[in-house]
Amino acid sequence: MPTIPINIEDLVNARTVETARLEFKSGIHEEPTQRQVIATISAFANDFHNLNGGYIVLGIEEKNGVAVLPPVGIQEDQIDEIQRKIRGQCHRIQPEYYPIIEPLEFQGKKIIVIWCPPGEARPYSAPAVRLGEKEAEYYIRQGSETVAAKNEIKEELFRLTARIPFDDRAAFQLDHEVLEQATIKRFLLDSSSKLADTSQPLLETLLDLRVVRKMNGHFSPLNVGLLFFTSRPDTWLPGAKSEIVQFGDETGREITETPFYGPIQEQIRNILRFLASATSQIVQKIPNQAEALRFVAFPYAAMEEAIVNAFYHRGYDNSVEPIKIYLRPDRMEIISYPGPVPGIKPEHFQEGNRVPPVANRNRRIGDFLKQIRLAEMRNTGIPAIIKDMKQNGSPVPKFDFDDDRTYFQVTLPAHPRYVVLHAIREAAYLWATGEKESALQRLTESKNSSDSGVIWAQLIDYKSANGDLAGAEGEWKELLSQNSVLDKSLAAKAMARAYLMNKEREKALAILKDFQPFTRDVQDLIDTALLYKNLEDFENAHLLFQNNLSLILDDPRALNEFADIKLKLARKAHFERKKEINSRLLNESAEMYRRAIQLTSDDIRKGWCWFRLAEIYQHLQRPGSDIQFAFQQASELLPNERFVQEQFNTWKQR
Repeated sequence: MPTIPINIEDLVNARTVETARLEFKSGIHEEPTQRQVIATISAFANDFHNLNGGYIVLGIEEKNGVAVLPPVGIQEDQIDEIQRKIRGQCHRIQPEYYPIIEPLEFQGKKIIVIWCPPGEARPYSAPAVRLGEKEAEYYIRQGSETVAAKNEIKEELFRLTARIPFDDRAAFQLDHEVLEQATIKRFLLDSSSKLADTSQPLLETLLDLRVVRKMNGHFSPLNVGLLFFTSRPDTWLPGAKSEIVQFGDETGREITETPFYGPIQEQIRNILRFLASATSQIVQKIPNQAEALRFVAFPYAAMEEAIVNAFYHRGYDNSVEPIKIYLRPDRMEIISYPGPVPGIKPEHFQEGNRVPPVANRNRRIGDFLKQIRLAEMRNTGIPAIIKDMKQNGSPVPKFDFDDDRTYFQVTLPAHPRYVVLHAIREAAYLWATGEKESALQRLTESKNSSDSGVIWAQLIDYKSANGDLAGAEGEWKELLSQNSVLDKSLAAKAMARAYLMNKEREKALAILKDFQPFTRDVQDLIDTALLYKNLEDFENAHLLFQNNLSLILDDPRALNEFADIKLKLARKAHFERKKEINSRLLNESAEMYRRAIQLTSDDIRKGWCWFRLAEIYQHLQRPGSDIQFAFQQASELLPNERFVQEQFNTWKQR
């Protein structure tokens, strides 16, 4: 904890500090005295004459601005209570301001020194000294007295409002050790900084990052440091948090409210991960057209820009409100506080216009976000949001703020077909919470107003999972009669899955053969190929992957599945004594497994690929060292898989 840096003898005797910067009180037992102390604290914080704040000494009486010695002192059992009172009263200073308080011994008596450095969010107001007055006052020091600023002096005080942006100001009440080394390390790694590889002391790193400032002998964190390098920045900056609220319908029925805490860069990432489900791609086949129509409810890039801008440009000094993200059936609303800085007008947010180069509210936040690639260069955010929405086929976004600039709201209208995603999301919630009939009803209400097979596919999946195969077949037959539905193959896969679950293999295969994948989407190819695989139609699964080989060469999961299918066909050729086919398929399978190993970051997938390679190497009679190496890799990556260990041991015993 920071201590009072000045020598107490010099302080009390005004040897190194002007009397205008000193206030003495015998105690603060009475409410009027408490109000005077809080007013003086705010006056020192305002530092109207740029004298570097001041000191209040409790336990020493004053006469004509000079300390009366010896001190009267403060009783030992009152020390903690007085400190609590001071800190409690400081909540009434706006914006909040906390001086540094230290009990000391002077001339054999206990005293309390309150150190009030200049505040970096001036002007500060405090409750009026006069009892009964409700209006807060802005106080300054005039000589050795604390007085309320009036008329021209008050106007000048407001003109002296700190020119340093809030994020670049120091939190003098805190020590630099509140900044967390692990969080700093992650940031340095994310930004590819050379500081990530140094072993220098933490304080040196903080100085290199310029997130601490030395003040009278101790280092305080800057607000930008609190925002980026503490696990709960809202502890000191109450507005440094966020929440997502999902609504079921326009009546305002809330489904869930999810809060987000942590360093603001982690909040941004976690919010975007959470919202990823709302960006699920919808693919619709256009009749007589090879390429399908693709769109998302909200373009990821537009969401990212809007959310990053909310954290970048909001105010963290006065507002305690979190950033709010409302997910409604037809739109997403992103609200931050307060509104834009002066100089920005509503027309600047219209398509074709640009936001003028006004001063940033948070220059350090912007720099840090850019270093970790979460923010773009200056003034590119709004045009990028408009462009991304247009490219997705979505309506034009809206940007709103009130005349008093108390808030800023970005509204991203959902894609016109978002009703599909919303219905599925709400039905999934109802299904997961046991309200299965309500889930089916929600989808049934939506299917007749949608031209997407997604709704029908989900209905078939749910009815099949509920044991209602006849109901699933009914949905499928009804869909076949709907000429307006574009992507029937999605529902076809769902119906094939339903037949597979009920062991009606021929019906499942018949549907798949009539509704081949129409997209050039890897996930769609994998899903269909796996259906063929589960139906033991390895030839069609192989053909599907082979015909779309260029699409899957960079997808480790698809490569893994393709290799598995080749291996199964190789085994079949072996039993049919087709040696050349068997050898070719084994070599091709091995090539696919090796590529999947190179591309995947999933240790489990990598382990199984090595295990299959060990099996293939045995069939191909590769050197024992190759086989052993493959087994060892599989064993290390899959230590809990008994089957892998048993096969390895069996091979070693041969």
